Amino acid sequence: MQIRSATLFIIFGALFAICTGCKGLTKDQLASVSQANSPKYTIGVEAASSVQESIQNLLPKAGIKQYPDLITAYFALQVGDIDALAYNETILTHTFNDSTSSISYINNDVNMPEEIVIGMNKHSTIPDLKRIINKFIDSLNAAGTLNELNEHWNIKSNTNSLISTKEYDSDHVLRIATSADVPPFSFVHENQIVGMDIDIIKLLEDKLNIKTSIIKTDRNKLVNALKNNEADLIISAFTKAESIQSDIEFSKPYFIGKTAFVIRQKESAKEQPLSKVPQMTYLEPKKPDEIYKLADLSGKNVGVQSGSTLDEQVQQFIKLPRIQYYTNIPEMTHALEQRELDAIAVDYSVAETILKHHSHFSILKDRLNKDEFGIAMSKNSPLKASIDSCIKVLQSKGEIQKIKEKWSQNKSAVRAIKQDWNGTDTLIVGTEALYAPYEFYQWGELSGIDIDIIYTIGKMLNKNIKFADMNFDVLIPSLINEKTDLCIAAISITEERSNFIDFSIPYDKNESVIVVHTPQHALEKIGDSTGVLSRLFQNIQEWFN
Repeated sequence: MQIRSATLFIIFGALFAICTGCKGLTKDQLASVSQANSPKYTIGVEAASSVQESIQNLLPKAGIKQYPDLITAYFALQVGDIDALAYNETILTHTFNDSTSSISYINNDVNMPEEIVIGMNKHSTIPDLKRIINKFIDSLNAAGTLNELNEHWNIKSNTNSLISTKEYDSDHVLRIATSADVPPFSFVHENQIVGMDIDIIKLLEDKLNIKTSIIKTDRNKLVNALKNNEADLIISAFTKAESIQSDIEFSKPYFIGKTAFVIRQKESAKEQPLSKVPQMTYLEPKKPDEIYKLADLSGKNVGVQSGSTLDEQVQQFIKLPRIQYYTNIPEMTHALEQRELDAIAVDYSVAETILKHHSHFSILKDRLNKDEFGIAMSKNSPLKASIDSCIKVLQSKGEIQKIKEKWSQNKSAVRAIKQDWNGTDTLIVGTEALYAPYEFYQWGELSGIDIDIIYTIGKMLNKNIKFADMNFDVLIPSLINEKTDLCIAAISITEERSNFIDFSIPYDKNESVIVVHTPQHALEKIGDSTGVLSRLFQNIQEWFN
């Protein structure tokens, strides 16, 4: 009886192994596309795309999963929901262009070209729209313009438009939907949508002598924008799919590329720890939503302050971040607290201040860029030489460092410098008092590192100081329009900003960092007592503040 039971158990186990092996326990890693023509393998594609239809025809035995956009499909690949991802080769190359992407290309031994077209609203108020667009594409082809654009935007470092923007006096507005998440066709750079598709839109404006309105739309909602008459055209690395041809019109192709297939790389690199947690090797397995390093933020919601340069840094160091803009740091911190954001990007000193009031936050060990802060002023300001001289003196005497140390201690007894002199005239200084420890309100008064620095310089120059508190993204326009004489708000010195305004020599240097929720495993390991002490300390601070 025991032998019979054992035999049945072995047979059942073998059958179970055979069945489960079909879903990946015994399958080989894909080395070529044709190998995927088996029910053992699942390929991820963009929904309602030409790639989906091509795979169904060329690889009928393979499983197919549809995803609304590249980011979602990429994470499905990383967590093992699919065995391969099929997408436009040009977009993949520009999106995942270094070793941190965790993907490998496999041999594409099937013929799968991909035509990128312009989608058109069948009910547009613009008459004969399809003929106009096709004639436009023909003219660009005949002039070699499409080849020129293709060569320009396929250089990965290019972010500058090849076609200049013009103004057109027209009663008609051509509404164009784009997703702005498919480099090099359309993507966001320095708060502007750029790319090959945007240059084509500018050429279309010029050809038709018509204004255009770009409507940024989620990729999976582009077709609905046409069907609901919210847009006239789709220009967004859009492909011709038979499944939607009854709803919209398609132009001639303006770009013919090919489909590439990628698989997930095998794990090799060890994860780096958080700065607040000494060792994280004991934290496996980690939860999917826990963030340990910059790579974990790929495709996640990262908050940055409007008008700052941090969005550029986030895009430089994080793959496909979903950047959310906030007018000030408190709003952004609250969004992180409520888990509306996965992380926020701030300067290191600001992050330290945030952590003093949020014991469950951590600073990632990975850094972004190092910034130099300067006092901003209008172009050719007569104040520049004297401001630079004051900063040199204060630095040589260590006074600026003393001011920083004073505010970094964050004691309730700390107060801002008071003006105790009568100056010859008054300097209007713009700032944004929501960026502790640089500038913030304490006891109803402006306080912080930058405030003390300006008062100290004012005394040295015998100038009265009057602060104008405003949103960060208004500071530079206030100088250009001569509403303020100086601006100080931990403003990073950049070449782009220097085209419009002047800066003093740097008065401070700081690192840009990412703040996240401390992973739960780390909190549990550290122990609850730490959390109790942090909360107690926080309550004491609030009582005195």
